[in-house]
Amino acid sequence: MKFLSNYQKGALYAITSGLCYSLLGYFGVTIMQAGSSVFNMLFWRFLISALFALIILIPKYKTILLSPKAILKVLIGGMAFYGTSSIAFFMASVYIGTGLAMVIFFIYPAIVMIVNIVFYKAPFSKIYCVAFLIIIIGLTLLVDMQDFALDIIGVGLGIATAIFYAIYMVMSEKVEVHPILSTLMVSIGCMITCFISSLVDSSFSVPSGLNNWFNIIGIGLICTAVPILLLLQALKYIDAEKASTLSVLEPVFVLILGIILLDEKVTSTQILGTIIVLSGALMVLFHNVPKTKY
Repeated sequence: MKFLSNYQKGALYAITSGLCYSLLGYFGVTIMQAGSSVFNMLFWRFLISALFALIILIPKYKTILLSPKAILKVLIGGMAFYGTSSIAFFMASVYIGTGLAMVIFFIYPAIVMIVNIVFYKAPFSKIYCVAFLIIIIGLTLLVDMQDFALDIIGVGLGIATAIFYAIYMVMSEKVEVHPILSTLMVSIGCMITCFISSLVDSSFSVPSGLNNWFNIIGIGLICTAVPILLLLQALKYIDAEKASTLSVLEPVFVLILGIILLDEKVTSTQILGTIIVLSGALMVLFHNVPKTKY
């Protein structure tokens, strides 16, 4: 990608990360429908992710294992924020469905912006605010209102998902750790959180059946290790606000994959929502004063 600028590389990494995450709901719900609890499913998800990161880390460990304190911060961040965000998202989906849970989750770019402004004195960006409002309108149109179920616990869990993930995003931007090592530490941290939760919930079990393992490997690699790695790579080139806003293209990918893989029907309202989401994301992508990292 030598012909791309650093900013273009960061944007491409962030968008591709969102594409990978778009299969998360499909794999996760399928595994839970096979009898796995949220905690157990997420433990195996992050175990597969950690194994993948470890395999690609081993040849490079001499140049990567440099800062024990930074590594510890990433591990704790994975346990405290990414792991709890993942648990909260799937629990919210049980109460209110994946569509509404996803819409609530995508308030996290605004939280990222607020955290950076309050704690790191980042400049206020009007373009991000306008783009975020446009995107939320579009995301709302993507939800099937016939399946809409408003539940205060589910909504609360959705908001918690956004808060925890936003903190993880800001933390990842501030900590200088190689993306491969960071992916490993985040996965291990999440694995620990989910394993403890499954023991407390008495739901830990070893998956059985080829289809179940196919879905677990899919969610561990395609929807976890690869997108985490891509997002961390994006944060080397662009700031967390821009990366998080560009990642909201994920619901558009979900819609497209639903049409291609599941032969799902799309309403005119969802098409309008897709256009609106794309408009907001493109507004951020082509904003002419990006805070680019070099």
